[in-house]
Amino acid sequence: MPKYGLQQDEGTVVRWNKQVGDEIAEGEILCEVETDKALFDFEATDKGVLRKILCEEGVSVPVLSDIAIITDTADEAIMSFGGDGKAQPDTTTTAPSAATAGPITEASSVPHEPSTDSAPTTRVRSSPAGRKLARSLGVDLETVTGTGPNGRITTEDVQQAADAASSSPTSVANGEPLSRMRKAIGKAMVAAKQTIPHFYLSIDVDATDCEAAWKAAAESDRPDLTLTDIIVKAAADTLSAYRILNARLESNHILYNDHVHVGLAVGTDGGLLVPVIDSADAKSLSEITTTRSQIVTAARQGKLASDTPATVTISNLGMFGIREFSAIINPPECAALAIGSIRDEVKPGPDSAGFIVRRVMTVTLSADHRLVDGLICSGYLQDLKSKLENLSWL
Repeated sequence: MPKYGLQQDEGTVVRWNKQVGDEIAEGEILCEVETDKALFDFEATDKGVLRKILCEEGVSVPVLSDIAIITDTADEAIMSFGGDGKAQPDTTTTAPSAATAGPITEASSVPHEPSTDSAPTTRVRSSPAGRKLARSLGVDLETVTGTGPNGRITTEDVQQAADAASSSPTSVANGEPLSRMRKAIGKAMVAAKQTIPHFYLSIDVDATDCEAAWKAAAESDRPDLTLTDIIVKAAADTLSAYRILNARLESNHILYNDHVHVGLAVGTDGGLLVPVIDSADAKSLSEITTTRSQIVTAARQGKLASDTPATVTISNLGMFGIREFSAIINPPECAALAIGSIRDEVKPGPDSAGFIVRRVMTVTLSADHRLVDGLICSGYLQDLKSKLENLSWL
């Protein structure tokens, strides 16, 4: 079971895309995995033949536990799987090796110790649609009796449980339970505020030329371009000169990342997802536009297109008229950028002759005081401001 985030303890196989006996090519989607916050397409990291499925659909298991056996060739004897959760060879032949696939991570990623207990933590069987409905209605699946095949929980079972809870006289007193996603968000944010000493700096950016250039490009040769794309490109390029803001703290050691992976805060009906534009510092503006469109579309469908962890997060609420705000840092990142709305402000004209109206945008940096101080953060914001106000690179 792959581990897609530091806060993930278990995962659920929603659907197997391959069956026992199928040949698997490297990079093929083996199955669809659900975590607390999103769905992931789990790609095979090696080629071979799927010999045995160890984790049934709808069953949650701890991360890094075995979910399937893949062997090199189809004529190898299938391995039996003992009750102790360890792969054992068939007594009549030499045992092939058991392959446990996992997500590809950078060399600088946080190491994880393998789980010593591969037994499932829960065996609630339910359909994907049933789980989705349960999350939206706040229904605990462990309290629902399934009427589907082999006791599988269906959407009808979930709806009946929700209707029964709403008609219960104790439901108002007990309140509405948190969904699985909201629990995950709450756990991460509590950890962030309790363990990261946040401090905040804001700077006003003259976005007149930036806004005009974006609108002109969007109306001509780049219709998919957004202001967020320009901000992502400028923020990532500037961050390359401030590696400490792109680092993380682990056991009193600073770990630097080779690239800037920008997470974008995307609101969904169920909560906040953060899809990632990986290596944004190495991408052109057009590549960022394409990637941003793909990952945001997937996030709004409840899926994360990449398992690359973000090294910095950008949250843009300007389109909602929010003038400025402070973002919470997403552990283990060092910083987060909050983008406010673009507004009119009266400024002195050239040579103090009269007044002019300029378009101004407030950018707020949240930073981890354990790693950085105000001087470094001020320098970063000044350079970011300069890049957004001088668009020769656009």
